Amino acid sequence: KGEPNAVRAFVQDYYSVGRSKSLGEQVVYNAGLWKLRQISLGYDFTNLLPKSLFIKGIRLSAVANNVAILKKWVPNLDPEQFGFSSDNLIGLESTGLPTTRSVGFNLNVKF
Repeated sequence: KGEPNAVRAFVQDYYSVGRSKSLGEQVVYNAGLWKLRQISLGYDFTNLLPKSLFIKGIRLSAVANNVAILKKWVPNLDPEQFGFSSDNLIGLESTGLPTTRSVGFNLNVKF
């Protein structure tokens, strides 16, 4: 089985992550996820319009974005959100903001 590791290491050096340092195994996660990114539900009111109107079609939809994360393998955060993005530390999570969820309506009118 080999010899036991008797080399001392400072805890801060062992667990710290920064520029030009390798990531420790303890903080590397599978960033895969299943996300319900958008739901859109609409109805076309064109058949209810009188033929004599100058409006040729009308459709109303409700739209929701970033609805839910269905499954993720990393705890307590959205793997698509991270704080560092300007210095090639893609995937290093720090000071990440929560994903914005939004709900809105879409009205499409054809003349």
